[in-house]
Amino acid sequence: MDELRRNVNEEFDKRQAELGDLSGASERILKGAFAARDTRGGNRMQFAAGIAAVLIGAVVIATFVYIRAGTHSIPARPPRSTSPTHLTQPLDVPDSTPVILFHDGAIPDQIDGITWDGRTSGRVGRGDAIGGTSNPAGTLYSTSTAIRDRSGAPVLDMKGFITGAWADDERQFCEMFPKGGLDTGTPAILVLSRPGAPGVNVAQIGTYPAVSQNLPPPSVVACSVENDRAVVFQATDPAGLTVQDWVVQLSTGRVLWSHSIKVPGSPVGIKIAATHDGRYVAETTWSAGQATATIYGPDGSALSHLAVFVQALSWDGSLAVTSASSGSPVSLVSWRDGSVVWTGPEGFHFVTARSEPTGSRIAIGLSNNDNPDDLSKARTANLYVLSSDGQVLWTRNQVYLA
Repeated sequence: MDELRRNVNEEFDKRQAELGDLSGASERILKGAFAARDTRGGNRMQFAAGIAAVLIGAVVIATFVYIRAGTHSIPARPPRSTSPTHLTQPLDVPDSTPVILFHDGAIPDQIDGITWDGRTSGRVGRGDAIGGTSNPAGTLYSTSTAIRDRSGAPVLDMKGFITGAWADDERQFCEMFPKGGLDTGTPAILVLSRPGAPGVNVAQIGTYPAVSQNLPPPSVVACSVENDRAVVFQATDPAGLTVQDWVVQLSTGRVLWSHSIKVPGSPVGIKIAATHDGRYVAETTWSAGQATATIYGPDGSALSHLAVFVQALSWDGSLAVTSASSGSPVSLVSWRDGSVVWTGPEGFHFVTARSEPTGSRIAIGLSNNDNPDDLSKARTANLYVLSSDGQVLWTRNQVYLA
């Protein structure tokens, strides 16, 4: 497995360098990756290249499987916000203070940080111009060569990005790995990893699809060591689109509950969102221009139904970041009673969301870039940091989160 992982990561880096900024190009990446892969013979590096191509697609797709029906351009009303600036002073806050990590506005391969109150910001360390993820509190972040701490110092040298989800203990992360070859529907293994220590196999969940199926591999939506569960999802059927999701107990590998979601027709879309602890899971389907979301509780029972896309959930699970397929603005909704506590500007679509660890604030990234081929802007967003009652606490323009 270690040798295979090295081969996968090396090919991952090679493919990523060739592709440039991957954001906003999930369908094109998957089609190109699957078409380019040579399925003849048993060459190990060809096998690694196939996995790497699939992992790149998984990073781009994250928890969203979508067949595009076309783009809709809406005139934008730019928000009032600070402009990105190059930060030179080191970030000077203790590790006990959660921060939001982002790529420097002037030097994309520099990682900067800002506290959740927006008052303190500074340089953290080197990163990559694209790619990499941070843990919830921003105390560790991954690059293509290492996991680094908030001072930018390497904690663990490694080859390739973390492709799973960071755990809420801020140290561990969940990843998916194939048990064998790709071409016949290989079993997938959920692995709990810690920097500098061997990974622990948790359970066999889902399968790595045959390349001919043109589907992404299983993906981790949430990883919670504190609540002893992870959320995994996988698209399983290219015709009509079927998605399976699982809530897995990390300590035993037992599946606590699972759903199979099928949306007939085309274009269709399915999105899975979850709280950091895996207690609440939102399943959204879109078909014929109508979005429908169901939010499930810890035992898998349905708690609420919403006629919108649920893009993300707050740290405590009480709030949902929602959008509608008609192009209406992104909103922050108290899903239990359906009340809208904040609505974003017209013409801006959802890019990303982060929740303050153990806090009540939520950061929502919006963009008015309606051109999916404009890769240089696809992941940058105007960041709105909100209180739980929908007050805009501060904003920052053109942020690319780490």
